[in-house]
Amino acid sequence: MNQPRINIRWYVFSDIIICLLTWFAFYYLRTLIYQYNINLPAGFYSGFLFYTLGWLCMHFLSGAYNSPYQKSRLSETIRSIIVVLIGCLVLLFLFILKNPQTNNQFYYLEFYSLLFPNIILTLTSRVIFLSYAKNQLKNKSVFFKSLIIGTGQNAKIFYEDFIASKEHSGFLITVFINLDNDINFKLSDSVKNYSNDSNISEVIEEEKIEEVIITVEKNERALITKLLQILSDKDVNIKINPDTVDIISGALQTNNVLGVPLIDIHSGMLPYWQQNFKRLTDIVISILAAFLLSPLFIYTTIRVALSSKGSIFFSQKRIGLKGKVFTMYKFRSMFMNAEINGPQLSSHNDARITKWGKTMRKWRLDELPQLWNVLIGEMSIVGPRPERKYYIDKIVETHPEYKYLLKVKPGITGWGMVKFGYASSIQEMIARMPFDLLYVENVALALDFKIMIYTIKIIFSGSGK
Repeated sequence: MNQPRINIRWYVFSDIIICLLTWFAFYYLRTLIYQYNINLPAGFYSGFLFYTLGWLCMHFLSGAYNSPYQKSRLSETIRSIIVVLIGCLVLLFLFILKNPQTNNQFYYLEFYSLLFPNIILTLTSRVIFLSYAKNQLKNKSVFFKSLIIGTGQNAKIFYEDFIASKEHSGFLITVFINLDNDINFKLSDSVKNYSNDSNISEVIEEEKIEEVIITVEKNERALITKLLQILSDKDVNIKINPDTVDIISGALQTNNVLGVPLIDIHSGMLPYWQQNFKRLTDIVISILAAFLLSPLFIYTTIRVALSSKGSIFFSQKRIGLKGKVFTMYKFRSMFMNAEINGPQLSSHNDARITKWGKTMRKWRLDELPQLWNVLIGEMSIVGPRPERKYYIDKIVETHPEYKYLLKVKPGITGWGMVKFGYASSIQEMIARMPFDLLYVENVALALDFKIMIYTIKIIFSGSGK
């Protein structure tokens, strides 16, 4: 069923219109302040372009363009006021105060002629969108298919509380996986039942599930851990039904007054504004690096072509965020058909590596084409190294926690790469795994910058392998 969900492009379009209106309003109000005829000065249109790009970047970084269905109108109002205030203060100090005035009152008047139209129009736009989104959730024209995994009794208590709640969350519970394996137990005639031996991954895919709610006793830690490992590479939001200990210990933090309280499992997830800042950083670094290192790209391309017969670039399918397959690119450092006998990891003295290939690996030059993977959003500058499905399946057989690494985007460099480097065997991949798990559970922008600094040191020391 196609749902009429609000496309975020409408948010962006409304902000462009707001920029247009406030830009013209600012110039019009300035004519009233200084009492001169309306005219469009030189640079008016180029100024509008940079003005618009600046506001769009600020709203993007603050998380304005993330899903409107998960937002509170009150928190969005506060966020919008803060963003507009910061943006107008930046414009005040960078541009308005540069114009010398005999009366400081003119500075305040110009500032307010920029601030108030922005606040009024931005808040009006946000309230309209969010009110429309809330109405869609209320009348169920937009909903999120949800799956409950748990024991019959716990699931029944949660389901009854959920149905009785007055919160229009948009969750539509359509599937129940009963861990008691009681085929006669039902939550409701409208909820499809699956037994304990059902394949959770297949159920999620077939039923198009977006939200998973776990209703298992907290003393069954092994079972919860197993469920989280299964779900770690699935593109779903995971929530756990809390008990009294969770509430007292502070594990549950919510301001949802009318709805059923749930714990969000979001390890490895940055706050929206940090996710957006990380993405913007990836884009800026990949573009700047490609431009500044273009002579090195050309030189490396020529050397690869001269080193041996074959293609310049090497491409390979790797597993990325939430288990999605993508094509990763590198400069070819081996002779052609190096894996004619099947998947094989490289080692330090691997005869398949060309002479120039060894030099590239030492200085990490073979990784440069992955800037393209970063630019298009398949990878990040910092994250766990992406591996092939063949090796991931082998590792998961004995270390299922490896799948937790798929909760974040893979990276060109990462904590595991800094501490351990490239792995030449499955055992070395497993030895490197704890460092990447630490990254996933402690992901932060400050940690990313620290890893980048250490990576630069390793590159300039020529200690790659």
